[in-house]
Amino acid sequence: MSPHPKVALALVALLAAHPAAGQTTDLLKREVAAIGVVERLGAPVPLTGAFTDSEGRDVKLGDRAGRPLLLSFNYTACPRLCGLQLGGLARGLKEAAWTGEGFDVVTVSIDPGEKREQMARYKVAMVREAGGGAGAERAWRFLRGDRADVDALADAVGFKYRYDEKTGEYQHQATLVVITPDGRVSGYLHGITYAPGALRAAVDRAAAGAVATAAEQRSLGGFLLTCMGFDPADPAPLALKVMRSGGVLAMIFLVSFLGYQAYRDVRRRRTENHIT
Repeated sequence: MSPHPKVALALVALLAAHPAAGQTTDLLKREVAAIGVVERLGAPVPLTGAFTDSEGRDVKLGDRAGRPLLLSFNYTACPRLCGLQLGGLARGLKEAAWTGEGFDVVTVSIDPGEKREQMARYKVAMVREAGGGAGAERAWRFLRGDRADVDALADAVGFKYRYDEKTGEYQHQATLVVITPDGRVSGYLHGITYAPGALRAAVDRAAAGAVATAAEQRSLGGFLLTCMGFDPADPAPLALKVMRSGGVLAMIFLVSFLGYQAYRDVRRRRTENHIT
């Protein structure tokens, strides 16, 4: 994952019409389920796990208790989804005029070999994209930790991921977990874009110590996007099989969606430059 990631392959679950495609879709669904997110609304979150931030300081999630928390799981070497998700979060925070007040943002690496220097570079890029400022720099922390502590946190919030030895990548979904000040799961925001209103509503609910009902959680919507690499040595890797069985339409939709987001960014930057 780099501060300016290229759009690569993100797979979405599909419904296909013919039997062969249906079998491939079922296989994909099973693959995604193995690395999906189990929504555990109201579940307690461990706040005492030991982590190290991008500046090399020892921290715990509970160090800044009393504030809501937006939690994501990513890693800096991710070539696909992580950059899209965190870039979308940064833009959402900027559009929400977030300056570091009211809530914290924590990005926990799922890579036990995470490099602190790379985390630091990535934090600089993301905070800048979120609008910058000392407050945002303090409130958005990038953390790494022992596998046991990372897994305990991921398990508590229902975030499942796994390492693919063939590709050397981690398979995971793009999800933002909203946590109350006293350490309970308040809700989830799925996908790679986060509307300012949705962010604020989720944070306000968490700040009040409330947990989203199942109906409220469903109303949030969002795209369940999954980062799944493929083995170049496989003549027909899973990703290509899905595309051959009807996934082309989904890819067209995804590329169009991301292109629209890029178009919005260009227009916003032109407007900002014109104003200044």
